[in-house]
Amino acid sequence: MIGEITEDRVNPRIPLSIGVAAILLCVLFLAGTDTFAGGTLSGFGVKSASQTERVVIGVEGMYCDSCAAGIKAMLKRTPGVIASEVSYQKKEAIVDYDSQKTTQEKIVEAVNNLGYKASVKNKS
Repeated sequence: MIGEITEDRVNPRIPLSIGVAAILLCVLFLAGTDTFAGGTLSGFGVKSASQTERVVIGVEGMYCDSCAAGIKAMLKRTPGVIASEVSYQKKEAIVDYDSQKTTQEKIVEAVNNLGYKASVKNKS
């Protein structure tokens, strides 16, 4: 019988297709997430639905690194924001975001809600 366990060994005739099917399921599952090759399987033409954009936001009212760190921490918790760099010297925040999950206006609003005066400078 296939897969039968005897006293000293497992029957070696276990179908190879079981292992291949398990690997294929794992690859297909990971292809549907953003954790595998950036959400893409280039060899299979599977792509992630996210659309990453970048915006430069001018921020008035920052006077130290702590101000910039607070804004960066808030942006990290903002849905749709992927990454940000905030500089109090330049009085700006460069934000990478998923345009299908948030907008430039929502990002500006989040910064304004901290008590700063933010506005879109330009896209980069």
